[in-house]
Amino acid sequence: MKIILTVLMVLLASLAYAQAPAVISVDIAKARFSWSWAQGTGGPVAEFRVKCGTVSGTYPTVKTIVDPAARSLAVNQVISTPGAYFCVVTAANQFGESLPTNEVSFAAGNVPPAPLQLEIVVQ
Repeated sequence: MKIILTVLMVLLASLAYAQAPAVISVDIAKARFSWSWAQGTGGPVAEFRVKCGTVSGTYPTVKTIVDPAARSLAVNQVISTPGAYFCVVTAANQFGESLPTNEVSFAAGNVPPAPLQLEIVVQ
């Protein structure tokens, strides 16, 4: 019983020190999704589907890429408005759709415009 209690205390202590993952911030105009895919024992791929949403596990926005050689896609081809997103990629052919990749999450936004009319004012 003492060993179990000690292990439990160590686990709880390690959870107390665990930090939340850092949020990745990306410029919508420059960021790209990138994935890998290999034939393996399944059928050939006909298309990839990049799926995104604002809630983890829910992906209402889908961009279909009908190019079996594709391994990346500009973020702005899937989303265009700033916000927090969760995205996955699946492979598909005429027989069905694969399981999704790992989910990536990020905050997307736009870089602000450059300041204008810099001057030196003498008083």
